[in-house]
Amino acid sequence: MRNSIPSALVAALLLFIAVPAANAFTGEGCGSGACTDCHNLTRDEAAKILGGNVDNVLSVGASPVGGLWEVAVEKAGQRWPLYIDFSKEYVIAGQIVQLSTKKNLTGSRMLSMNRVDVSQIPLAGSIVVGKTDAKRRIVVFDDPNCPHCAKLHETAKEIVAKHPDVAFFVRPFPRNGDRPTYETALSIVCAGTAQALEDAFAGKPLPKGKCGSKAVDETIQAAKRFNIRSTPTMVFPDGRVVPGALEAERILSLLKEEAGGPVEPSAGKAKSKK
Repeated sequence: MRNSIPSALVAALLLFIAVPAANAFTGEGCGSGACTDCHNLTRDEAAKILGGNVDNVLSVGASPVGGLWEVAVEKAGQRWPLYIDFSKEYVIAGQIVQLSTKKNLTGSRMLSMNRVDVSQIPLAGSIVVGKTDAKRRIVVFDDPNCPHCAKLHETAKEIVAKHPDVAFFVRPFPRNGDRPTYETALSIVCAGTAQALEDAFAGKPLPKGKCGSKAVDETIQAAKRFNIRSTPTMVFPDGRVVPGALEAERILSLLKEEAGGPVEPSAGKAKSKK
């Protein structure tokens, strides 16, 4: 998946982080104030510690866990956080999970670090599930032969029925590049309806697309530009790229995070656009 940490840097995946060097966090000065009063890590130091394992060190800051620095790094165009302890003897490549909320803090940070420019994704030719003028738009890259995409489509209909300020702009995307899937994607775009998308998911034949739309080619280009390789993949309004057929609750939670507030429920029932 897109947000997985490269294996070359993974020494261990740690859910619970224990630091053996206790004397790295105590001593004169630290006992009466913040440990950062006498511990620091510069970008140059972090780059020296990590060496050729990364292409670039983007920033250094405090991590969610005491005694660790969060080091934002980049390699092969992808960004993610690593953690270096205050003694500067240990590098941790793994997931930090907050037990009280069960939230994967590392995963959330990776999504934030790898945002894309949503304005670079064309919306013309999208199949819209929900209202076209909805305030919160999620762009979905869907392969018409993908069963997980069909599952997400049903979830999208469920969400827009309860939250009319949310809409899904579906981009039919022939992920593997074969001609039959391309033709199916074009047929969906030319039909311009959610029903055509659902018929494709069901394996039903569609009329040949003859509308001359360039939407499928534009979708393929956007997927290449943003390194989108799996389906379904959602691009949230703030540019976070999230792969997978997530449940409705998780999608709404991600929207709440980016908007800084709850998604407004409908006073009545809204129907998904056909």
